[in-house]
Amino acid sequence: MPAIDFHPASLALDVWFKRPESRVSVPDDAEFACLQEINLGAVDVIPEALFFRRHGGRDELWSAGLTHDAPGKSREAQLATAYRQGRVAWSESQGTPAESAEVLFRALTAARHGHVWPDGYREGPLITAAAHRRIVGELEAEIDRNTREAEAQAEAPIIVLARQLGLRPEPAGRSPSAWYADCPGKSHRLMVSSSANEFGCGYCRVKGGTADLETLARQRKEARS
Repeated sequence: MPAIDFHPASLALDVWFKRPESRVSVPDDAEFACLQEINLGAVDVIPEALFFRRHGGRDELWSAGLTHDAPGKSREAQLATAYRQGRVAWSESQGTPAESAEVLFRALTAARHGHVWPDGYREGPLITAAAHRRIVGELEAEIDRNTREAEAQAEAPIIVLARQLGLRPEPAGRSPSAWYADCPGKSHRLMVSSSANEFGCGYCRVKGGTADLETLARQRKEARS
């Protein structure tokens, strides 16, 4: 049997349901994968049901954010009152459903770091308690390593500038050179690379180097004055 590819080239993610085709109800033929608790930061901790679907040579992971009283109810009742539900990850089919579900769960969890994180495990036939604990633990260890390596680059020019501008840069944990910083004049954060001395904001659709960040901060400060 071919080895499982934990980073398949065909992997795609839509963790915030940005694609219209992802913002649909969990299909009836999607198999229950697991029920976990997810921490939404300062907002709340809620139950999340994950579902796995193998269809047409593709494996998919579906998510449903549930109300606090949903666990224990029927699947139909849980999904009828879900806050949001849709497809969050998919790739070409590989391995058993359980193996593929673990690959997609790992990718989803890593992609949501900094915004949403597992806060407990309830049950699951495909993603077991042991698998859930192992995957989350491995990701936390990787984040810790990346954070320590990023801290060693704290004097990179763009990180120094971000501090001078009051943008509160901090290691993101996504890679050894990934940092978060406040987007100048906005309420969200942007990504900074300490190795490339570059930044990018997906919300504002801006990116550039050290000089560009300084210019952006100045322009937005002038616009507010």
